[in-house]
Amino acid sequence: MPKKSNNAQNWLSLINIDNVYSSDKQRQALSLFAMIAIAIVVLSMLVILNYDVYSPILTISLILVNITITSSTLYFIKTGKLEVVALISMGIVFIMCIALTYTGGKENTGLYWLMFYPVVSFASLGAKHGTWLGSCLLVCCTFILYGPDIGQVNYPEVEKSRFLAAFTLVFVFSFIGEYFRHKSHMDIAGITLEQTQDAYTDQLTGGANRRFITSHFLKLVDENPHEYLPFSILLLDLDNFKAMNDTYGHDFGDTVLIEFTKLLESQFPSSAVKARYGGEEFVVILPNERSQRAAKLADKFRNHVSEHVILTSDKAKVAFTCSIGVAQVNNVAEYDNELKKADEYLYLAKEQGRNKVMSAHS
Repeated sequence: MPKKSNNAQNWLSLINIDNVYSSDKQRQALSLFAMIAIAIVVLSMLVILNYDVYSPILTISLILVNITITSSTLYFIKTGKLEVVALISMGIVFIMCIALTYTGGKENTGLYWLMFYPVVSFASLGAKHGTWLGSCLLVCCTFILYGPDIGQVNYPEVEKSRFLAAFTLVFVFSFIGEYFRHKSHMDIAGITLEQTQDAYTDQLTGGANRRFITSHFLKLVDENPHEYLPFSILLLDLDNFKAMNDTYGHDFGDTVLIEFTKLLESQFPSSAVKARYGGEEFVVILPNERSQRAAKLADKFRNHVSEHVILTSDKAKVAFTCSIGVAQVNNVAEYDNELKKADEYLYLAKEQGRNKVMSAHS
């Protein structure tokens, strides 16, 4: 695989694997909202059936939890901020768990309801936040169960020790499961990203290839038109490249292509997308740039290339030039037609003696 230059990282940063991450977000959302749905039903039933048995503190806590998690669900529907909603929801449920431990619930059975907390917190928040909340709940429960008398209910010693042992086991194994699930997910995501980048990389020059433009970049433009449109297309072709190959050999021809790619990276803005389109033909896309100014940038680059020389294996200096066609794309649907126009302008530049830039403004 070719070595990628630092400049080349600009186009690589445009490659994403959102589909891989979105599936994990869906898993988190499903875990969270399954918990919320069950909680709303169960807590409502508990309040309705046991309001005369529960202490006022517990009853108010359960009602507040229901109101808060319902509001959080509506907030998520409006904003899509899953992590914020998850933190708020699990934080409120955390308070409810403290209230259950403190009051004991109905017939001192409140501790049993706490066992679900580590599982849901890890599933909806991940290892980091799940560990913090789970650890805090374990510490708070230990303090309530074994700390000084502050009005809390009294549990039998055997029930307290069994609860803490069981809760700790659920917490530890939930952490282990989530930690290694996340690690595996990130490993797969890394492999997927690397494979995607390789698929979009020209194996000789290390720059972007045609597939990157057609399969990825145009989708980005379609999704975020205000960030890219209008953009200009520069279609560049090395003049007399076949003759250089025949005269100096294919290895020298490869060197010219690699050197030309470096010139593209160094002379055009970092925001520009540069790709080898095939053979000795390259494309440069200049986001938010109209064709008139793009033609001037292209001519400046053409002039820079004409002053550049490459040494052969026997130290001979070889100069080369390029011809460029320029067109402008105002929306993604126009891309193929405008690329054809750029190709026509490139052909016209070749006809008029090479080493020229042609556009609608020529």
